[in-house]
Amino acid sequence: MGMQWRVLKFGGSSVSTPAQWRTILQQVSNNIEQGYRVLVVHSACYGLTNALEAQIKTGTSVYKSVESRLKALLNDFEQPINDFKSDLSQLRQLCDLPQLNDYQQAELLCWGERVCHRVFINHIRTGQTVDSLNPKDWLTTTVNDHRNPHSRVLSAKCEVHPNPVIREQLKQSFYLMPGFFAADEAGRTVLLGRSGSDTSATYMAVLLQAERIEIWTDVDGIFSANPHQIPQAKLLLRLGYQEAREIAASGGTVIHPRSILPAEQYNIPIYIKNTLRPDAPGTVLKREFSPTKPRVSAVNTRHRVTLVSMESINMWHQAGFMSDLFAVYKELGLSVDLVSTAQTNVTVSLDAADNVITPAILTRLKQHLTPLCAVNITTNCSAVTLVGYRIRALADTIASVVATFADQRIYITTQSSNDLNQTFVVDEDQADKLARALHEVLITRLPERDEFGPSWADLVARRTDNPVTVIPWWQQQRSRLLAMADLHSPCYVYDLNTLAEQADILKSLTAVDRFFFAMKANAHPAVLGKILQQGIGLETVSPGEIDRCLSLESPPDRRNLLFTPNFAPIEEYSRALEQGIATTIDNPALLYDYPAVFKNRRIILRLDPGHGSGHHRYVRTAGEQSKFGIPESTLPNLADWCEQHEILVFGLHAHTGSGILDHRNWQRIAHFLARGLAYFKDVEVINVGGGLGIKENPGDSGLDFKALNASLSDFKQQHPNIALWMEPGRFLVAHCGVLLAKVTQTKLKGKQGYIGLETGMNSLIRPALYGAWHNIVNLTRLDAPCDFSANIVGPMCESGDILGIDRPMPATRAGDVVLIANTGAYGATMASRYNLRDPAQELIIGD
Repeated sequence: MGMQWRVLKFGGSSVSTPAQWRTILQQVSNNIEQGYRVLVVHSACYGLTNALEAQIKTGTSVYKSVESRLKALLNDFEQPINDFKSDLSQLRQLCDLPQLNDYQQAELLCWGERVCHRVFINHIRTGQTVDSLNPKDWLTTTVNDHRNPHSRVLSAKCEVHPNPVIREQLKQSFYLMPGFFAADEAGRTVLLGRSGSDTSATYMAVLLQAERIEIWTDVDGIFSANPHQIPQAKLLLRLGYQEAREIAASGGTVIHPRSILPAEQYNIPIYIKNTLRPDAPGTVLKREFSPTKPRVSAVNTRHRVTLVSMESINMWHQAGFMSDLFAVYKELGLSVDLVSTAQTNVTVSLDAADNVITPAILTRLKQHLTPLCAVNITTNCSAVTLVGYRIRALADTIASVVATFADQRIYITTQSSNDLNQTFVVDEDQADKLARALHEVLITRLPERDEFGPSWADLVARRTDNPVTVIPWWQQQRSRLLAMADLHSPCYVYDLNTLAEQADILKSLTAVDRFFFAMKANAHPAVLGKILQQGIGLETVSPGEIDRCLSLESPPDRRNLLFTPNFAPIEEYSRALEQGIATTIDNPALLYDYPAVFKNRRIILRLDPGHGSGHHRYVRTAGEQSKFGIPESTLPNLADWCEQHEILVFGLHAHTGSGILDHRNWQRIAHFLARGLAYFKDVEVINVGGGLGIKENPGDSGLDFKALNASLSDFKQQHPNIALWMEPGRFLVAHCGVLLAKVTQTKLKGKQGYIGLETGMNSLIRPALYGAWHNIVNLTRLDAPCDFSANIVGPMCESGDILGIDRPMPATRAGDVVLIANTGAYGATMASRYNLRDPAQELIIGD
């Protein structure tokens, strides 16, 4: 047996089932057979830490929901609940505390790792020998940490060095250790921050002088961009440590940035591998993979960035002024990310990944800085970062892309002193558009490079469960669509057969008892009629939408309608209830102010889960910055009020956003809503909302419906008497619709091309409003090579009337028909007569 070690880390999505542990143990056996000793570092099962964190966020006990999760886990691993009584006792004690200090929070949040460790050890020992390691015995935090006490406990750092003593003490071939937590100098439990198990693994690899570190996750490796936003993002096969750190720190989520530095200091290679595809090459981080020529390797986006602008004439030629400013940040324990300076201004950014940023913290910061300077704080910003080598050498190319955003505000731009990154801080709604444009020019269009592997879209197309690339319906119907455009453009065309195919995919979610289509996405009578034929109800948000439903040729039964208004007049609620339509309330003030309206009525409450999801802040429908939903903290009083006034709450509802591709989102919503069952005893329905993301391109992986159904089935097993409802909107109808418009003019300004269409944001406002991306093709010349790029624009007198930026297009002439795909949702329903131009009409094909 050789003395070399390998450290393998497996995250929460890779350890939750016995089947996954068969894969893990196979990797362990492979390494042992090669003569290595193995330490496996694991996270808690997916979602468990989030469930525990809810106690801290809401102050409401999560004991029952976490206990039910543990019972389900033990059932899967065939272990008795009685063996875990002491763990549950500790959990109850923590959950019963009225308020948790930092150390108690640490104990609560790592409870998942500790209890899962016992489950996993028991499971492994039924088939092979394994020893357990307690991270608190090996990892102690540094005392040289000047951050605030909160960060030192909940996002701690350790100083580690190779320790031959440990190598001598650990004699076995296989050890298992939970990640995420460590000990401080007094032996108290501290956390290494969210995703801290990566850091645990690299710390232990340094202590053991390991030969390599393997980070096992559910993706193929590090990509050149977020592949869910940019399907052409390429797999990075090889990276140097510095580039990898910059990518991780600037928004890459595959590996935690803090985990790379220890490996770099001791030159330990890091292999990032996919648990679902163990033989795939993944990404390898090594010192010798550092670049030698100018390049951009990745374009990353970080949201939830806060800018602090500090203005004062006193800073000009004033020694020590900057020191006084930054002493405030040190005092408040705030970590500064980006810094931009001028003669009388300093602007810095605060990244939510490194700071706990709350309104109270920002208020204190402003109070402390105001005696020194004028302070302006801007929230809801995003940072778009280019990561590579000698980026200054690419300034001309970068400038040409950024110039197309001249009409948008770029708050600050910074370039790192080591020439490894350049960052642009912009409004959140512009970030994804800028990132796509930069990636297209700096990565997608360039010749292949050795360090790049296949694109995300190519990898999805190669998978055995996706052997055939699906030809979109509009490509098969090209001749018919060109004929329709010749007579009717600009026009939306909806294919009802495609709608039915999407409904079939949706109905594969057997864990969902009822679906209601969010008809604000598309209110065309033929579309609504087809959806009702599929056995799907309709969700409305206004009396006009209710009237449209009831006026259909075959109107739905009132039981197949939902009414979910927001800040509407009380008369609208009263009318819907009188019509026998299930009505959702998302403001407790309605029930307090008009109890007589709701007496003896069955209603649904829309709750706010505290955070939103989705591609843009305007489609995230939860959290303090969203107008939707009832805060969880108000439920005890609201429940008492409803009981006193005979208001029957039969359903609980939440919706976090739109365009979501994480299948675990809806399970999280369901478990959140289940906490409300403690207050409302008559609840029969949990409505997890909609927001299911679509495949924007044929090669996209899209949402994993099998995994989504499994996660919701798991919830149903825990709550067998509760019906699950869902409210999809865009998923059902986006693919079935295209927008056809003729080219009016083309223009070339320097190197920038423009293609003008006969309609624009008056027909399709999503790109201007959300920064939404739609596939755009020249349908007339569909088979012609794309030999230049152009901005696709409309005729409106607005600089924001842009439908697509830097799109590859063939030589295009006036009169050509351009097709904009996936516009069956939120196209015509959001159209206007701005500039007194009529929007595109709507046409139907299919059965």
